[in-house]
Amino acid sequence: MATFTHQVSLNPILDEIKPSATLAMTARAKELKREGRPVIGLSAGEPDFNTPQPIAEAAKQAIDEGFTHYTLNAGIIPLREAICKALRENRGLSYEPDEILTSNGAKQSVAQAIYCLAGSGDEVIIPSPFWVSYPEMVKLGGATPVIAHTGVEESYKLTPAILEAAITDRSRVLILCSPSNPTGVVYTPRDLEEIAEVLRPHDQITVI
Repeated sequence: MATFTHQVSLNPILDEIKPSATLAMTARAKELKREGRPVIGLSAGEPDFNTPQPIAEAAKQAIDEGFTHYTLNAGIIPLREAICKALRENRGLSYEPDEILTSNGAKQSVAQAIYCLAGSGDEVIIPSPFWVSYPEMVKLGGATPVIAHTGVEESYKLTPAILEAAITDRSRVLILCSPSNPTGVVYTPRDLEEIAEVLRPHDQITVI
């Protein structure tokens, strides 16, 4: 019998991608729990309670009713209508369902936004401390993460001066998270206005 071997060539960009530190910590915490050790996991952003019963029952009902087939890529219309209603009532924002795009979660949304907005030769500004996935998303899309370091002196917030120093003619995206993951700090309206003033002349930069 003849034997054939095939050398699979992987995308070299994978050499630049680091495993998720969050998932590594989560796996270690679960391993220690299995050993009977008292562990409080502070890694993955996961609730410490089960899915609320009404949500679980609705999911079961959907399966029983055969609601298990492909839907519109942007999400089902009733869901997008409900999102519009929530934005209007809770935030005072007016959107139509065709302006709403749903996803499997924040990680998918942020990653796809980065891939659409930045590529080879582009830079994405990420204030630190940051969610560990951000730089890897940027590198996977072929762009370069630019870390804008903040410290206790700035209350771990991106300041106008730090942002200005991070901007180059290759900057395409700024990732701004409020409340911050992982610090929890919240940007005030004044903070955001000052950041907006820095960005105003740089209309090539999109804020995620």
